[in-house]
This record gives sequence, C-alpha cells and structure tokens, in this order.
Amino acid sequence: MEPPSTADLERTSLEFEGQGASPGVVCGPAFLSLSGLDRIEERRLRDDEVEAELARVDSAARAARVSLVHQRDQLAEHFTDEQRRIFDVHLTILEDPVLEADLRGRIVHQKMSFETALKDMIEVYERLFEVVESDALRNKLADMRDIALRLLHFAQPRERRGGTAEDMRGGVLVVRELSLSDLTSALDRGIAGLIAEEGSLISHGTILTRAAGIPAVIGVGGIHESIQEGDPVLVDGDGGLVVLRPSEGQVRAAGAAAGAATSAPLPALEPLRLADGTPMTLRAAVASPREARQAAAMGVGAIGLYRTELPVIQRAGSPREDSLAVLYGQVLNAAEDGVVFRLPDLDSTSGLDAVHPVAETNPALGLRGVRALADHPELLHLELRAILRAAEGRSVGVAVPFVGDLEDLRLVRASAERAREELRLEGCDVGAPLRIGAVFETPSSLLLAREILAHSDFALVGLDVLAQMLLAADVRSAYQSVRARIQRPHPSVLRALGKLVRLADGQDVPLAVYGECLVWPGAVELLVGCGVRDVVARTAVLPELHARLAELDPDLCERVVEQAVRTTTMRELDEGLPASWRAS
Repeated sequence: MEPPSTADLERTSLEFEGQGASPGVVCGPAFLSLSGLDRIEERRLRDDEVEAELARVDSAARAARVSLVHQRDQLAEHFTDEQRRIFDVHLTILEDPVLEADLRGRIVHQKMSFETALKDMIEVYERLFEVVESDALRNKLADMRDIALRLLHFAQPRERRGGTAEDMRGGVLVVRELSLSDLTSALDRGIAGLIAEEGSLISHGTILTRAAGIPAVIGVGGIHESIQEGDPVLVDGDGGLVVLRPSEGQVRAAGAAAGAATSAPLPALEPLRLADGTPMTLRAAVASPREARQAAAMGVGAIGLYRTELPVIQRAGSPREDSLAVLYGQVLNAAEDGVVFRLPDLDSTSGLDAVHPVAETNPALGLRGVRALADHPELLHLELRAILRAAEGRSVGVAVPFVGDLEDLRLVRASAERAREELRLEGCDVGAPLRIGAVFETPSSLLLAREILAHSDFALVGLDVLAQMLLAADVRSAYQSVRARIQRPHPSVLRALGKLVRLADGQDVPLAVYGECLVWPGAVELLVGCGVRDVVARTAVLPELHARLAELDPDLCERVVEQAVRTTTMRELDEGLPASWRAS
C-alpha cells in the first residue's frame, strides 16, 4: 500500500473542540478574517507625513461611526432595544475624546503610523487591565479592540475591505475573537456560522450572536494553523465542535441535523420523572426573552432564574424603568409556568462607575449582589417597580443574590412593599405580592440557613459561587491547581448542600440549585442523592440534563451520597462514584 500523499494529508478531516457560543449546526466554506492588531508591523512617520496620517484617522473614524449607526438601525429586527444599545456603547468608545487624544498624540509626538498607534494604545490598556482581572474589564477591552479593528478596516483602501455579500453567503467566518463588527459583517454578508479562536461567553459579541441565531463556536485555539480560505468547515454550536474538511458522512449528518432543526428546532421534553417515577422539576436559566421562548418551545415553561444584569450594564448603571418593565413583561409572557427574576449581581468588575466608583482588589468578596443594591437603593427600587409592573398582578419570584444575613432579605422585602404600594396608588395591577427568596452563595448564609429560610418564600443555591467560597478557590486563578479544586464535586460542598436541603424540607421552603457545574460528571446524580428535586440550567443543556435525570434511581443516588459525605478529599469522593457517573 502506498503512503498517503501530501495532498491527501492536507484533506484529512480535523476536529477542534471549543465552547458552543450560539446553538445550531451549519456547514459551509471558510472565510478568514484573522488579521488582528498583532499582525501590524511598526512604522514611523516622517514629519511631512503627520498631517496626512491625522486625516486618515478622521476619515476612518467618520466611516466607522456611520457604519455603526447604519448597522444598529438596519439590523434592528435581530435584537431587543437593550441589545441594540451595545452599538451605542461602541459609539461612545469611538467618540471618547480621551481615547482620540491618546491616539492622535502618538501620531503627532511619537511619529507613529495610524495602525502602529492603534496597536500601541490597545497594548497599553491590555497591560493596565491585567492588574484587575475581571469579566467586565475583559469585555471592555474586547469592545476597544473591536473598535480598533473597525477603524483599521476603514483605514484600508476600499478594494481591500473584504468580499461582497454574494460571494460569502452561506459561508463560515473564522475570526480571532468574536466581536460586534464580526457579527454585523456576518449578518450583512449572509454568513451562516462563526468560529473564533478566542472569546468569552459573556462578551457583547457573543451575546448578540446568540440573539441573532447564528451558530457559533469560540475558544477554537490554533485553527488558523490548519484552515485555508474556502476549506469546508462544519460548525456545531450545540456541542462546541468544529470539523475542518468534514467527510461526506459528517456533512450528511450535519445536513440532517439542520433539516431536523428547521422542522423541529428544539427537542420536546416530557414532564420529568426519575427512573422510579419520582417527579423532578427542571427549569431554565435565561437572560433574554428569546431564550425564554426557546425554553418554552422545549416544553420547559418555568424560568427558574432570569439574569437581570445586562440591561443595567448596557445603560451604564442607570436603566430605564419603562424599558425594563417591557422587557420583563416579554419574559413573563413567554414563560407559562412562572419566572424568578434574580436581582442584579454586579461586582466592581462590571465597569459601572455609577455603582462602583472605586476599584477593588478582590471584587468577588466586595461590593456585589445585594450589598451593592443596599448602597444604591434607587436601583433596587427601580428593579422591583419594573418587575411589579411587568407582572400585572401575576405571582413572580425575586431572588436576592449573595445574601449574608437576614438584614439583606429585610431590605429587599421593605423596598418591594414600598414599590407595590406606590404602584397601587398609581393605578397599576399589583394583586400578588412579590415572592422573595434568598440565594445561598456565602458561608454566612449557610450558618444562618434556618433563620434565612424562615424568612424566605423560596431558596436558590448558586452552586458555582458557593463552591468557590467554601473552598476558597478563585475560578479565575492563574493556577490550574487552584481552579481544579472547584472543577469536581467536593465533600465539604456536598455536606453543606445536604444540610441545607434537609433544613428547607423541614421548613417546607421550595429549594432549587443552579450553576454551570450541573453538567459535570456525577454532579446531578449527587444532587439527587442529596435530596434536590428542582434544578435550573441554561437552555442549551436542558436536553442533556433531562436525559441524565430521567435515568437516575434515587435510592442508588442516596446510597452513594451516604458514602460520599464520609469522604475527606475530592479524590476519595471521585473514586467512590459509580463508573457510569464519572463518564457521564
């Protein structure tokens, strides 16, 4: 047998794993847009070139501004009002006089070319933002890089600005980092899928990509080394998988999946019962009306957690009550079986000077959750008024994040009562009072669980944050040995959760658990063994969790947990789990 030729090897199918950023499956030719700031070669100007370079800056800035406004208006049908305000955030950055002066100063005083000055300026901000590591600062830096790339695009001659809509329609755009400009380019040109080598699930580009419904996978590091323009590529936004040069069988399978998605876009989930017939509740965690409608289409009509942070961030800490009431009303109308709105959990990494005028060295333990709302009672009151207005007399839950003691619940309940009375006098329908529930995420809330539960209408357990707090391990630590402590079930977390479940059952307080860790091997199995009968998860993982839970024997789960809580290390616990759990 002859060895495979170089051409054959080049056509070999390759798989890359990443993070599913937006659900859906698509296959098409690759279009590369990998030129980033790191590709810019330094160039210095002669004295007689400075004025012309400043004119290039003005021209590119005008074109970038026009493109942002045009895209915001032309693509309005894809996004909610709040999501469209992300375009306004980019306009604000583009028009920031401090940034403009910084850029022009590098050109005038250091004789840098336009491109070199942009690269140098962004690199300085990257070093500054590294001092305080946070999602919000990463988002802000991503927005700044996005604006820089938009400026670079319009600084090029028109003939070098990329293909037309006709020759890119149905293709897959491959980029360094999923940005707003990448998304708008995809929508303008009819791109069917997106792949990014880097990125965050909570970046503005990712959020709007999900809203637009374009399948996308991020975190596909190194794909630029293997892919070429025009290569066929399959994007599985559900599974976080990218297949470069897929086989005919893989393409047919993708086509079948896409066809199935067209006729039945979401799986229909039956009412959930464990293997022995025990009822189990599965609710959705969402951050937009669109996600709420997706959950309802699956048969999951209850929203166990609606994240309210995005509108606050988009409005720089000053959301409008009318807009919030409309948005929350859309969520309530989509969810037939009720909604729990979690009040904004904003720490000092959110980048909101109005809420956090002073940066903190340890934001996770600082002014966040209900603590921040206590410092800004006007924001708390506005949120509660908006929720009550949206409810129109319906029963609605309000979850209080990062509760430390009873004072936190009393604060929210008192504000809710004032808001309800105000709206009653204004003629609004406020028939049902808000149900107030504590989110257990802190060690102090566990130690005061009996008293906190006695004053709660329901309870949520934020398992991700709770594990970090109990194990004193930062999920963003630079050291894998630290992050590993919260990437598998731990005996101390299991013991704490079991005690909390028993207390809630004893006081007849409904309790649910949510967190990204639910999809870990053995996680939901151990939760069922602890007595948890209500879990809340992202829409994308609901089918997986439904299938896993439906196969569980609660008696077996309880027996395993009885042994697991006697272990004293994570390794001992893991080794005592059934093999099928560890592989699930």
